[in-house]
Amino acid sequence: MLPRIRWTRAAKRRSGFRGSGGSFERIDSSSASAAAYGNIRTYAPRVDSSMSSKRVLISYFFGEDMIPLGVSCAKAFRSLGYDVYCFNSQVESAWDRVFLKPVNKFARTVGYRSREIGRTLSISKINFKKQMIIKAALEFRPKWIFVIRAHEFVDEELVHTLKQQCGVEKVFAWRVDGPLDAPDLVRDSEIYDHYFCSNRHGYDPQKDRIIYLPAYGMDFSIYRNLHLDSPAKKYSHEIVLVGGHNKRRQRFVDQLLDLPIEIYGKWLRHNRLNFALRRRVKAKGAWGEVLLDIYNSSKIVLNICGWDPARFTGLNLRVFDVPATGAFLLTDYSPELEEFYKIGEEIVCFTEIEELREKALYFLEHEDEREAIARRGFERALTLPTINDRVRALIEHIGA
Repeated sequence: MLPRIRWTRAAKRRSGFRGSGGSFERIDSSSASAAAYGNIRTYAPRVDSSMSSKRVLISYFFGEDMIPLGVSCAKAFRSLGYDVYCFNSQVESAWDRVFLKPVNKFARTVGYRSREIGRTLSISKINFKKQMIIKAALEFRPKWIFVIRAHEFVDEELVHTLKQQCGVEKVFAWRVDGPLDAPDLVRDSEIYDHYFCSNRHGYDPQKDRIIYLPAYGMDFSIYRNLHLDSPAKKYSHEIVLVGGHNKRRQRFVDQLLDLPIEIYGKWLRHNRLNFALRRRVKAKGAWGEVLLDIYNSSKIVLNICGWDPARFTGLNLRVFDVPATGAFLLTDYSPELEEFYKIGEEIVCFTEIEELREKALYFLEHEDEREAIARRGFERALTLPTINDRVRALIEHIGA
């Protein structure tokens, strides 16, 4: 059961809640699972149950500065005839932002780390997200709820409430985290009706009922080649690395600062005194059309995974996104890449830092060869699976 919340229009926009108008009726929330959320009143719109037969609520990151996988999936479902509600899993209470977060940050600086202060309050991060996704489901009345990436706030009680109170038939998830970012993979899968994973690491497909489904797929409406009709490509960047900070990337980049590399990502707070690297950071990130322009105007787009892909399965989304724009991709080697590309002919790979350096310098100097590889990479991209293909496979497995 959820506490009743008063919403201003501005608060709705910040939270990701989308109102639809119409009349509302009281819902009696007396079930044991609902009681776990407190002594609360909830409300739902009057909706014809037949309207929910092809409705899916997608929970993921939605926003201008977010990875667009959720947007691509929403478009794929819509193209297949579904009504879609996009729920932003990053939603937060204003009170959590201005009160609980600062309090917990201060507590950690003085050594208090045993548990989150205020975690039982309705405004806490997890409880507020639970309230908001139930509120969205009560309004939209989806047949399915599709969770992309691990969600800390989704548990057995929440899934039960979504089914009992909101009429949801199935809750399923697609784990698209890196292979080393999912230590709770098997336990997490037990919460859901169906569970898909973008890598093959850490589970037995038969025993654990986890289905391998790669997250990488083409979406040419987002990642486009802007130079198809241009006689000559103009470059504004030599080497670009787009992505957040992690230890593995740091180890590589620390030894590449003599190269003309530009970094787009949140690296500065991890390198407060590394002035040589700080000069390479051009922005905290790049999204949308800005990112598209960067890819299309770079001689080399460098991709470094957060894990060693030669040892652990799984690829990140850039191995599809970059060739889709016609850009030259230099990425760390994974045997899985050979399922999609001809290495050395359509993309170029490295395994060690010195190999990366040698190939970067070589292809900066050899423009014709670099552009030929980029062109073949783009031609290959046109033949590879799309996000629509991934979503269609997901629906077929669930048995729509």
